Amino acid sequence: MMRRVAIAAAVGLTIAWLAAGPAAAAPTGEVKIGLAAEPNTFDPHLTVGRNTQIFIVNVYDGLTARDAEGHLVPALAESWKRLNPTTWQFTLRKGVKFHNGDDFNAECVKFTLDRAINPETKATVSSELGTIASTEVVDPYTVNVVTKAPDFLLPVRLGELYGLMLSPKHTQSVGKEGIATRPNGTGPFKLVAWTKNEQLVLEANESYWRGAPKVKKVTVRPILEDAARIAALQTGEVDLISPIPHVRIAELKRNDKLVIKTIPAPRIFHVTIDVRKPPFDHVKVRQALNHAVDVNAILKSLYFGFGTRLATVVDKGALGYDPGVAPYPYDPKKAKQLLTDAGFPNGFETEFDSFTGSIADHAKPAEAIVGYLQKAGVKAKQNVFEFSAFGPRRVQNKTSPLFIYSIGDAYLEPSWVIRWMTQGGLGMHYKNPKLDEMLTRIEATDDPKKRAPLYTDVQKLLRDEAPFIFLFQADSVFGMSNRIDYTPRPDETQWLYPLGLKG
Repeated sequence: MMRRVAIAAAVGLTIAWLAAGPAAAAPTGEVKIGLAAEPNTFDPHLTVGRNTQIFIVNVYDGLTARDAEGHLVPALAESWKRLNPTTWQFTLRKGVKFHNGDDFNAECVKFTLDRAINPETKATVSSELGTIASTEVVDPYTVNVVTKAPDFLLPVRLGELYGLMLSPKHTQSVGKEGIATRPNGTGPFKLVAWTKNEQLVLEANESYWRGAPKVKKVTVRPILEDAARIAALQTGEVDLISPIPHVRIAELKRNDKLVIKTIPAPRIFHVTIDVRKPPFDHVKVRQALNHAVDVNAILKSLYFGFGTRLATVVDKGALGYDPGVAPYPYDPKKAKQLLTDAGFPNGFETEFDSFTGSIADHAKPAEAIVGYLQKAGVKAKQNVFEFSAFGPRRVQNKTSPLFIYSIGDAYLEPSWVIRWMTQGGLGMHYKNPKLDEMLTRIEATDDPKKRAPLYTDVQKLLRDEAPFIFLFQADSVFGMSNRIDYTPRPDETQWLYPLGLKG
């Protein structure tokens, strides 16, 4: 199954690149895209939210990438190998140039990674690249990346979400503010115009090392409202949109001018609980919240079967997923009894944050969850923000004690998701030394077959501790004109390089 591919992490293992040939013809035509949100920056070290990370990959490249099936493959690095437990060596692709003509080489890798881990950068991706201790230039096309401790995920970290490479000359020339709006990558498209909140325009990089894209111009419009985004597709104002509410899938499939594609996505929906604050520091209260919410009913009413109930934060396609760890059953009586046992026979009041304008709909399921909590005696006031406002609140630890969120399993590995969700900061306040110890033991094992069974105890611990209200994973939905030739990737990345026009 593509979702759980072996990461190139074994000592001495080197991956050979199967390079795509150049495009048969020069790029032609224009495709107009409507998305629920636009990037907040093109500075890969200061991104907030997955909507930005999955889009700016069209302008930059990482050292590694994912293919259409989700396998880890070389990109700006042709190969890599582990020299010792804490040192990875990357052999770089020669002849690659940035959009402005600057050469890509080992100095670019060192500059990029040094900038990412420099505290002065205040990188929002520091939690992903913080394992790096230093980067050493071996020769113009070879670098050694030294980690503070063994890191089996490093080749994945240096991929399309967190390992996008910068030009030192350009970055130093335009500065931090400049790179945010005037990026200079090695990727398949160049950003040529951006009027925030209106549109951004990408133009094909005809000298791209994989071969030129098929489409000459891509115009992206942020269309926040679902109905407006769908209407724009129906009238031909745009050719491709995402996301689409699941309630509209059947209707849109009946339109012979449109193609609707649903893609299973490794996005895990949950409600984060601030376990530091009473009464949420009491495990019985957290368990009560899980019993109080009818997740199956939410999946049926809001997602029309295009989703899967989860017992923890490990999705069903994940390495080591254990079906023996069962979800909390919907049991409002049990929820009330647990609240009584915890000293809250009459429930309590709290606040619950939700948001719109994200990669997926969070406001509607939040409304349903708040309704269920109220029935159990938890009087939760729902706050609704635009994601552009909520994202900074989370990063600054200013959220309410409960908030809905979702995280895409960017690394296709449960330990990454769990580490991210239990980091003890950025709005995620649950920490457990026992859990950390279990994950450390798993991460020391390069062989996925040996890692898989170790995740069972992790899932049992998470379920019992209930640091989240465990919810579901939902399919991603894309709508497009039938003149578009495009297959979305299953890892959520809005990778536009293969995008083409029929005929």
